[in-house]
Amino acid sequence: MERGIIKPRKLEFGDRVAVISPSSIVVSDKELELGMDTLRSLGFDPVRSKNALKSRFNFQAGTPQQRISDLHWAFSNRNIKGIFCSTGGYSSIDLLSSIDWGLIKKNPKVFVGYSDITTLLNPIHDRTGLITFHGPIIEGLNGMHKRQGKYTLQNMVKAISGGGEEKMSSYTEWRVLKKGVAEGALVGGNLNILMSLIGTPYEPDWNGKILFWEEVDDTIEGFYNYLIRMRIVGLFNKISGMVIGKITNLQSIDDEDENPKRFEHSPLVSKMILYATRGYKFPILYDVDFGHDVASLTLPIGARARLECPVVDRVGSLSLIEKYLR
Repeated sequence: MERGIIKPRKLEFGDRVAVISPSSIVVSDKELELGMDTLRSLGFDPVRSKNALKSRFNFQAGTPQQRISDLHWAFSNRNIKGIFCSTGGYSSIDLLSSIDWGLIKKNPKVFVGYSDITTLLNPIHDRTGLITFHGPIIEGLNGMHKRQGKYTLQNMVKAISGGGEEKMSSYTEWRVLKKGVAEGALVGGNLNILMSLIGTPYEPDWNGKILFWEEVDDTIEGFYNYLIRMRIVGLFNKISGMVIGKITNLQSIDDEDENPKRFEHSPLVSKMILYATRGYKFPILYDVDFGHDVASLTLPIGARARLECPVVDRVGSLSLIEKYLR
């Protein structure tokens, strides 16, 4: 590992873990409890933070002060060994200017979430060196007895309780868009959220990194805008490789709600990606198993990985090449 990287302690059977709500309100107490039951079935002892069920403006899980208090409590409490997020949303950005980075650095723990939690995963890693985990939210853990759910759970447990070198297993076929081989630390998450961090003091460090991203509930026009924005800001000059997850519920801004045209599986999507990245030689692996409401890997942000894309339109692979837990 490069200097300054902090590897969290691996989670073990019986560990107490916190469930916090740093972004949106918990829509369903029942779904949250079922998700916590799933954590219990894995041998963990989940406990909700004080403000996890709070509501503000009908979409935020309490005030920024309440949410940052819960985040700091979860990291500082010695009885808490890991931290999971209840759900995503759009409000994690409230917390960035108030986070006590020193507190997190002194109390490194497994921290898991995705979607809007991308807002926290990357700055926490950049500011403290702590490896964080792009993985399931607790409201989404219900129904994990199904086949794709088992894949998600197995990969989450392997990531937060194992943390070793491995070639990542696939649930679907991952396709090479651009051939090549790259190594670098992982950085990424939800595309929309990553783009919202560009130009802020919390923009991720892209240099030499393997960028992974997924997107949901966007328009084909907005999606194209993000791709070109990455090109314009020079992001493609910095990364060593790109891993694209599942793109779900993508449609045109002009579609009527009654009969939307779906684009996520259209050849147009890959053509747009190739157009935006024209002239760049880094490898691109497409349709990898992570995203919203799909069978998902848990990806450790800050861990070194190797991306192998031997032949265009054939299968590629992603491997973790160093231990990232202690």
